[in-house]
Amino acid sequence: MPDPQKPRVTVGIPVFNGARFVAQAIESALAQSWPPEEVIVVDDGSKDETPEVLEKYRDRVTIVRQSNQGAPAARNRILLDAQGEWIQYLDADDYLKPGKIERQWTECSNRDADAILSPLLEERWEGGRPLPVRQPPDEGDPDSIVRWFQRKNPQVAAGLWRKKSLVRIGGWNRSIRCATEDNDLYLRSLQADFLFAWTPTAGAVYRADWSPGSFCHRNHVELFQTELSLLDRMAGWLHERRQWTDARREAAARAYFQTLREIAKDDLREAARLYEERKKGDLVYPCGPKASPTYRTIFGLLGFEGTERICRVATQLRPLEQRFRNWRREHAR
Repeated sequence: MPDPQKPRVTVGIPVFNGARFVAQAIESALAQSWPPEEVIVVDDGSKDETPEVLEKYRDRVTIVRQSNQGAPAARNRILLDAQGEWIQYLDADDYLKPGKIERQWTECSNRDADAILSPLLEERWEGGRPLPVRQPPDEGDPDSIVRWFQRKNPQVAAGLWRKKSLVRIGGWNRSIRCATEDNDLYLRSLQADFLFAWTPTAGAVYRADWSPGSFCHRNHVELFQTELSLLDRMAGWLHERRQWTDARREAAARAYFQTLREIAKDDLREAARLYEERKKGDLVYPCGPKASPTYRTIFGLLGFEGTERICRVATQLRPLEQRFRNWRREHAR
């Protein structure tokens, strides 16, 4: 009989062209101090050596193959097939520490939670090499809505997610891709009044910046247009429920401002139009680290579009300025 003190956990790994790291992800799932109920790997139409790598694990994990439909569809397949009451999602290029599931469960004080969240460890890459794994400081606000605007909720692998709760909100949104599917899931979880439990020990490792050719690096426009739509959905929901606070308005304004500045890199006039629309709803103004005192001064004179044009010219001149400094340094010798 199953131990009633231990959760029945399905580890679900979606993978697309992940031959480089997927074996480590699988091994980290199988090496848990509390073995999972099952490990499901969904190969989302890989074109590399991923199928050959997965074949080595056929006797220990469940392998599902489907045509390429995106990570949300692969995660929904895991949600549909999972036998566990809880799901530990794990991207194919990330991995778990051996005691992740056990520590998270034993540290949780509320077993009625819809999701149990912990801090996330990061393995950042630089120059094609991994830097030491570290735990970034948690500077998020205790207000869950403010944290959402700040993008301070941990990547999905840092959680244990109750299966029936995810089913209740419809699982993952298949229409959303490009690194915002986590943010969409948190948005709908908050709007469905999920009960989140927080535990202190980090056990999931997120591998960042190792692949500049990823889908999201190639689709800058889609990423931030999607981010903008999520902000609008949250703002509309808060307005309907009359749940705005000063802290939430400040966090929303900062998120909108950062997102619109990113959109301006691709289409300045469209970004200016979007800015003016949200300004009418008192949703955005220059604030946060991307609004320096100099930026705010120019903004007061020229507005969003004019200030962004000056910033664009300044960015183009910066390399020339550096070359001129180097030239002067060389000729001063």
